[in-house]
Amino acid sequence: MSVPSSPHRRDRRSDLRTGISLLASAAADLGVGNQPEVRGLPDGRLWLAELGTAVTAADVYQAARGLVAAQLAAIADVSGRPVEDHALAWLVTLQTNEVVVGLEDVALEGDAA
Repeated sequence: MSVPSSPHRRDRRSDLRTGISLLASAAADLGVGNQPEVRGLPDGRLWLAELGTAVTAADVYQAARGLVAAQLAAIADVSGRPVEDHALAWLVTLQTNEVVVGLEDVALEGDAA
């Protein structure tokens, strides 16, 4: 007898499949494995060819969020320092990089004028 999947289980499964694709893509970017085929569909979803499934932007966001949370937890576990220390340091780095890119854009606009 088959048991229908609950919406929560389907969402969780989609998050996991998307996370698999994100991780495989990131690993391939670093020279490990092959880049999975990902195509945009007319309805705005992404087709993950290797997994034979389509996912939404929300699926991608949730999967990425889960992967980053797992990474932060692992870093905290290995370092013996709280997640907060690493999360705040990472946020400051990203925010600093955003400011630098903004300043570079302003400089390029000034050069073009």
